[in-house]
Amino acid sequence: MKKVSKPYSQDLPNPKSEMNKILRLMLSRSLKFFQTAGKFLLVASVYFLLGKFGEFFGTFSDYASPIWPASGWGLVTPLLFGRVSYFGIFTGSFLYNCQIRHEVLPGQDLSIYFGAAVLIAFGSTLQSFTGAYLYKKFVPELDLTKNTSFVLRFLWIETLVCIIAATIACSGLLLLGILDLNSFFPTWITWWMGDSLGVFVYFPFFLSWLGPGVARFQVHSWKESVGLVSFLILLGGGIFYFFSINQIPAYFPLSYLLIAVISLVSLRFGGRESSLVLIIVSIISILGTEQGHSYNFPASKEVSLLLLQSFLSAISIASLLALSVIRERVDAQDEIYLSHKRLEDLVAERTQELDRSYRFLGASEAIYKGLFENIPIAILECDYSEVRRMLGELPKMSQKEFAKFLKMNPKFVSECYETVNVIDANKESVRLFEASSKEEVLFLARNFFRKGNDHYFKKLLTRIRFGARVLHTETTLSTCNGKQFEASIRWSLAPEFEDTFSSTIITVTEITDKKQAERQLKSSLKEKEVMLKEIHHRVKNNLQVISSLFNLQSEYENDPKIHEAFTESQNRIQTMALIHDELYQSNDLGNVEFSGYSKRLAEKIRSAYKIGAETRVDVIASPIHLEISIAIPLGLALNELLTNSFKYAFPHNFSPTDERPKIQIRLQKKENLVILEVSDNGVGLPNELNPIATHSFGLTLVQVLTKQLKGKLDFSSVKDQGASFQIRFELPN
Repeated sequence: MKKVSKPYSQDLPNPKSEMNKILRLMLSRSLKFFQTAGKFLLVASVYFLLGKFGEFFGTFSDYASPIWPASGWGLVTPLLFGRVSYFGIFTGSFLYNCQIRHEVLPGQDLSIYFGAAVLIAFGSTLQSFTGAYLYKKFVPELDLTKNTSFVLRFLWIETLVCIIAATIACSGLLLLGILDLNSFFPTWITWWMGDSLGVFVYFPFFLSWLGPGVARFQVHSWKESVGLVSFLILLGGGIFYFFSINQIPAYFPLSYLLIAVISLVSLRFGGRESSLVLIIVSIISILGTEQGHSYNFPASKEVSLLLLQSFLSAISIASLLALSVIRERVDAQDEIYLSHKRLEDLVAERTQELDRSYRFLGASEAIYKGLFENIPIAILECDYSEVRRMLGELPKMSQKEFAKFLKMNPKFVSECYETVNVIDANKESVRLFEASSKEEVLFLARNFFRKGNDHYFKKLLTRIRFGARVLHTETTLSTCNGKQFEASIRWSLAPEFEDTFSSTIITVTEITDKKQAERQLKSSLKEKEVMLKEIHHRVKNNLQVISSLFNLQSEYENDPKIHEAFTESQNRIQTMALIHDELYQSNDLGNVEFSGYSKRLAEKIRSAYKIGAETRVDVIASPIHLEISIAIPLGLALNELLTNSFKYAFPHNFSPTDERPKIQIRLQKKENLVILEVSDNGVGLPNELNPIATHSFGLTLVQVLTKQLKGKLDFSSVKDQGASFQIRFELPN
């Protein structure tokens, strides 16, 4: 058979496939690199341009500017772009502060200003890192307007965090000699306020337009948006360009009019629109203030810009708070709506369940009513709630005291009986009581426990008083025609009425035929018992006659061995006769109380062999009842063992160690196992005698009887200390 092998080329990797994987990997890494580089360049360039924007409107001590939107950019970029933003912030800040030397302060040592640029960039980056970390920690999901507490946290965090850049920068400029001590605090204040106000004004704008935007609360048209924004621009331009404090007297800042419009935008549109409007107003107001159109009375342009930024920050914070309040209200409305919806669904579901329950209850009630009416047992429904109440008002007493109370207060018993209300009865009860209508049965049922049956009602009161919920009794009742019949009455509480007792069920069953059959059966059993006693008596008498015949016959025999054989046979017959005598005198005709029988048998054998009182016979046994089929063979075996001890255990020349002959019968029962032990303190068995293999008639008979009982025969013997025989067998189940 020719073997075909696979081509070797199938086991080699596909060069084209591997190349595609490498190209895809290189492309993926290149895209990731370009994305990172793009984020870096975007962060750095925008930071630089925003710094130039702040520098354009005025500086304090050559570095600090009251207009500093770059701080808002420095906070938002780490939240949106990740760690690459820190390198972009450092680079943008460094480049911006390096170019200050060339454009503003030429002629100084390059290393000093290079070091100042590094320190300022480091402070800005550290401030950005700290602010972003705390913002993410205390404002989940970056959404300021989700909760009013988030806005307050944002204010506190950024107010404190903005101290970092101002402190590091001003301290560095002071140490490098660029900033003198007199200008340190004004520069620090301007720097800190510029950073803080820049975050408050510009951070919400960057976050809402570059990050996850704040959801719109209401649907509106673009015409409404354009119209409102245009009006705001015209209003801002009019305030900051066409009015002047020197031309028109004004006793309040007209810029306050902007608060109402910006608040309307926040309430009407949302976070993005309000932040955009605020930025537009900010640019207009900054340009107007730069040109001298300000409604404050500042000492310098920087202070005027700081006041303007503070005003715009207040508007921004108010807008954020308004947005958060609206957001909470909208969320609460949504939650209320959902709760109402869930409640409506739940009500609808419960209504359906209730309808199903009503239908099921109606069907169950119809089934119950059908069973109640058509079941072949007389059923009465009664109300025992008043009985329950009256019993509950009694003081606490024992059952014996309560029985005495009922005996001494028949009026109370009668009052309880009068409060019982018979509610309903079924068709079988009408038939049983031979009534013409249900109402007649209801009237008759009120007298169940009267006319000589009041002791049953007292028994019922006792059961109710002490917590019983069921009572069964038998009594004699009368029909509507006066005919008496024997009845079984069962009183029980209906389910779910165990506290009120307002629905109790009484079933009445006629048992006249049953009771008559019981009486006939008892009479028959009595007759059979008498007959059985008579049989046992006659068997005993017949055995006595046989024993007497053996006795007469033995008197005509002179041979001692024959005489002894007759005596032993007489003892065996007496053993069986004694069992029948026990049964004749016992109340239980099927079982023999064997411990008492053992004592009587021992005394009869002692008397037969004329053994005196010097030989003690002890019977150690608890009452054990055995069937006659077991008692006869066990009694015969006991007879042989006792006969053997009486005849051979104590010869004339032997004296026991305890100076008194003793024979002990021990009978015990362990579950189904019966153990009969006969022992003595006599001479013991001869060493050459094996009771199991002996040809002795008595011991052979013991073995046969033990086998008949399906038991086991054991023996032990010690010379001059006695012998012991033990029969062990199990009772049949």
